[in-house]
Amino acid sequence: MAAPDLVNLSGLMDDAKCFAFVRQHRWPEGVHCLGCASPAVVRAGCDDTQPARQRYRCKACASRFDDLTDTVLAGHHQPLRVWVLCLYFMGLNLSNGRGSVRLLWRKKRLGV
Repeated sequence: MAAPDLVNLSGLMDDAKCFAFVRQHRWPEGVHCLGCASPAVVRAGCDDTQPARQRYRCKACASRFDDLTDTVLAGHHQPLRVWVLCLYFMGLNLSNGRGSVRLLWRKKRLGV
């Protein structure tokens, strides 16, 4: 089994780096439209309150979206770095101690 990619947590304390990380993992082959899946997408400015949050416009269907559209992080007013830290610590909690045993039991027992 391949080792998971390690994330340098100190490098994600900056909003611009957090959004770059999200973009890299969300669209590894490049940004595409969420509505029609077209790769013909152009940048359409940045968010007013979060300057590192890139907006996009699809040239094929004219839909507009940004880095967080259709994610669990869309619509929240906390900075992205706060959510990244929360997810990081939740991951530590699930992989340490008895939490990992419960997850393995659930996977084995329920086939989840």
